[in-house]
Amino acid sequence: MDTSGQHSDLQMQLNHFIAENESLKTQLEEYIYIINLRDQEIESLRRKIAEITESKSNIDNQLEELEILQDHIDQLKQQAEGYTEREMDLEKQVSYAVSTEHQLEDMKQQYSYLRTQLSDLQDQVHELNNRNLLLQQQTSRIAELESLLENAEREKDELKNKIAVD
Repeated sequence: MDTSGQHSDLQMQLNHFIAENESLKTQLEEYIYIINLRDQEIESLRRKIAEITESKSNIDNQLEELEILQDHIDQLKQQAEGYTEREMDLEKQVSYAVSTEHQLEDMKQQYSYLRTQLSDLQDQVHELNNRNLLLQQQTSRIAELESLLENAEREKDELKNKIAVD
């Protein structure tokens, strides 16, 4: 009778471990799916960062060109003060310079906007990396629990064999 009760307890424990194992397998599949989604999001964000970085580089080059143009504008303004005979010609050049200054201001605003976007994307990547780390820790815990379940099943089988032999 005592052996039958132990067998019933072991069977209940086994059923519990099997149900828990199935639940853990389902969780593991969900975590793997979430990790895959996060990896895709991270890759998408990395592509966006690369695009923004390329845009930033282009804007930096354009800003450098605009700064050179700004220096040129400054020189033209100084010459305009000294050469009244060429006033009409210099007015055209100044008009071009003013247009370039507006372009420079627009580019500076665009550069600032892109830097903000880059910062936001880097924050998102950092957050996704943190989530990914948490999922990896949970996956590790699931693997540990599966190992414990396997050990319990092995012990149960050994007890069954021992009971069967006795």
